[in-house]
Amino acid sequence: MELLAYDRKLKNSVLGRMETRLKIVSIFTLVALLSSLENLLLLASAAVVMFSVVLLTGVSPASISRRFLWLLPFVGFMLLFFPFITPGETLFTLHLVFLRLSATGPGLEKALFLGLRVLNAMLAISLLVLTTPATQLFHGFRRLRVPGIMVNMAAFTLRYFQVLGEEVKQMQFAMRARDFRQGRSLLHRHTMKTLGLLVGNLFIRSYERGERIYIAMLSRGYQGEPVCCGHCSPKTGDWLTGFAFVGFATVLKFVEWRGLGIWL
Repeated sequence: MELLAYDRKLKNSVLGRMETRLKIVSIFTLVALLSSLENLLLLASAAVVMFSVVLLTGVSPASISRRFLWLLPFVGFMLLFFPFITPGETLFTLHLVFLRLSATGPGLEKALFLGLRVLNAMLAISLLVLTTPATQLFHGFRRLRVPGIMVNMAAFTLRYFQVLGEEVKQMQFAMRARDFRQGRSLLHRHTMKTLGLLVGNLFIRSYERGERIYIAMLSRGYQGEPVCCGHCSPKTGDWLTGFAFVGFATVLKFVEWRGLGIWL
């Protein structure tokens, strides 16, 4: 999956060499502190700094743009409608065919707050997943005492999505080889019937493959506990990097708490 794809080119970066548990704790603490900021200019400043850190780490702007596009369906509607559903002083009015929508200042401010918070969180989490292989990431959560059943379900689900994607591609290729032609819409009777059979076959194949994989894992000694993948002892540089992330967010929070944000 694009959102959780590990970038091997970042293996030798500062974050790529950082101990996994310390990386998880520092980045999640950073996200929590930045999300609690209530000053718009401080949030914008944090976004600029985070984007600069992402670029200095070696992540391409195109990769960040693709990840942001994945989030638009979830937050895009709220960002779009907040200015029109929040009461307050009207800034401008849109006259549509049957509607008259008025955008307010508080609504626009709320949309900017949400957008900047999501942007900061997305940049921070992207740094985590791009510089950490999935195996190390899930192992780090286990060593942080996250319940094993939750970690295992997340790990298996992530890996199985890729397997299901390949299975669907093979089934679609087989359908085209048998001269299947999709109708102009999903309401086409033959199309609906064929796609229904595809979903049913996919469910059966997924269940059977899951059983085979689980039996194969048990035969190889799987007991629900992952094998240590290394990166288990934080070094001095890891602590300094972690303190840098948390310290940056703490400074912004302190500036806001002391009321100095009004001068920014």
